[in-house]
Amino acid sequence: MKEVLINRLRSWGNKSIGLILFVVCLVAIYNKVAHNENLNQYSADIKIQFEKVTFFEWSVLLFLFLLNYLMEAIKWQKLLASWNPISFFKSYKSVLIGQAFAFFTPARSGDYVGRILLLPPGSKIKGVAQLAWSSYAQLIITISIGSITLFFNLPFFPWIKWFMPLGLVAALLVYFHPGQFKGWLNKINKLQIENKLKLNLLLLSFFKYVVFVLQYTWAVKMLNIPIANIDLWIALGVLFLLLSIIPSISLTDLVIRGQFIVVLLEPYYNNSLMLICLSTIIWAVNFLLPALIGAFLLINFRIKQ
Repeated sequence: MKEVLINRLRSWGNKSIGLILFVVCLVAIYNKVAHNENLNQYSADIKIQFEKVTFFEWSVLLFLFLLNYLMEAIKWQKLLASWNPISFFKSYKSVLIGQAFAFFTPARSGDYVGRILLLPPGSKIKGVAQLAWSSYAQLIITISIGSITLFFNLPFFPWIKWFMPLGLVAALLVYFHPGQFKGWLNKINKLQIENKLKLNLLLLSFFKYVVFVLQYTWAVKMLNIPIANIDLWIALGVLFLLLSIIPSISLTDLVIRGQFIVVLLEPYYNNSLMLICLSTIIWAVNFLLPALIGAFLLINFRIKQ
């Protein structure tokens, strides 16, 4: 009973943090846009720039979206290979269906529910546990790169840059621990995977991270935003780290992501409207589009059943 109450309080706390941050960021963006003296000029510039974007440039952005989820599908297929082998197509389909569920759930937790739908009965709980390793590997890569970039771009709470490396060390110790945890971590012993697979997950997670960075880099070029690549990549390292530790759903993530982008990149480029457009484009391609595709695949899956 006590454990159930604690879990409910934790869930409520996570949702509250995300909601409060959403409101704060929404107000900040509104103030930034509504009180901008150059609003009309910026709006006109954005319209002109979007008219210049070619079909090829949009196609490259969509290709990077497919490549992004290709990495995730490979990770999912490798996790299932030893006990429930599936085709690459089915793995990709599962990942997209997971995005449909993740879109409306805190911290994208619905991804777990969506992916295991295509697994046979009796293996769904193990599927959830295996997916946790994939998410953990992605978090480690995000923390690793983010811990470095914090030393170069951190507009608030400077003490965080000293705390994150310690968190990374702790995360790596748990990730590569050979097993036989004691106490409240002993449940992990039954869910252990081989270190070779853990390394593969880290490598694929790194490639996925690189694709994320390439998406932003391409979108910045596409929108003709004059920010040096090194400044952009450092800011993105901080952005991805912050987003990975803040509980939110994809709908509120759009606003939170937009405000963080403005805070991190405004020192290099003062058109906040264009930066919000940049963030919105990436959000639409990486989260809205796969969620829509996943919803269509889910409906088709249900009809066939």
